Amino acid sequence: MLFDRFIPLIISSSLFIAWELIIFYPSKFVVFALLAILILFALVFKLNNFKLADKDFWLLSSPGLLLGVGATVFTLFLSERLLQHLLALAAAVFCYYFLSYLYYFLRQITNYVPLSLERISSYFNFIIYFLLSVSIFGFINFLNLKPWYLTLFLMVATFILSYQFFWINKINERQSFFSAVIFSVLQAEFFWAISFFPISHFISGCCLAVLYYVFINLILLHWLEKLEPKILRHYVTLGIMCLLLVLLSARWL
Repeated sequence: MLFDRFIPLIISSSLFIAWELIIFYPSKFVVFALLAILILFALVFKLNNFKLADKDFWLLSSPGLLLGVGATVFTLFLSERLLQHLLALAAAVFCYYFLSYLYYFLRQITNYVPLSLERISSYFNFIIYFLLSVSIFGFINFLNLKPWYLTLFLMVATFILSYQFFWINKINERQSFFSAVIFSVLQAEFFWAISFFPISHFISGCCLAVLYYVFINLILLHWLEKLEPKILRHYVTLGIMCLLLVLLSARWL
């Protein structure tokens, strides 16, 4: 249908408008956020003719869905108007490109560029995890919630993102499930430790996201049988340097 071709544009435009309304009318956050998320989920599943029991479609579409949700929540923790507008614009553009790839894969496979969803999902999962991590630490700092209240939520989100990451990179289901469970527990341990650091929620979230990036790629390379000592040293060195750079440049509370 012609309407389906415009779904990526309609969703990204609707999200951008909703985020802008949230910026100008923060007291109406719940109303605009729920409206944006409802439009996002409804139109994405229109591409699949509302087959909600289709596990593969859930996994294919989850980066786009979670980016929309994550960016919506993340707007609560940006105090600068300019940054809020930039986030709204960037997230809307990212969603458009992802949903365009999804549309081509489902409806016009001849126009789909091979491995597009695999590549963009890898980047999206890292961005989503950063947004998620900052938001969770933000809830701790602003609402004074105990870390263990949010640990279960973090583990569930980590499991979904990591399982989707392994799945879309063609790791078999048993290995994907096992790795996602172990990795979720590992990230929960890191989250608990970082939550005691006297640093801002942005720095805490960035540290947790760096750890996510390093370990999830090492696990993937292990299952692909491409984890060599040189690659291991590269990721470990990169992770340590990023963590040191973030922590040393941070303003400690």
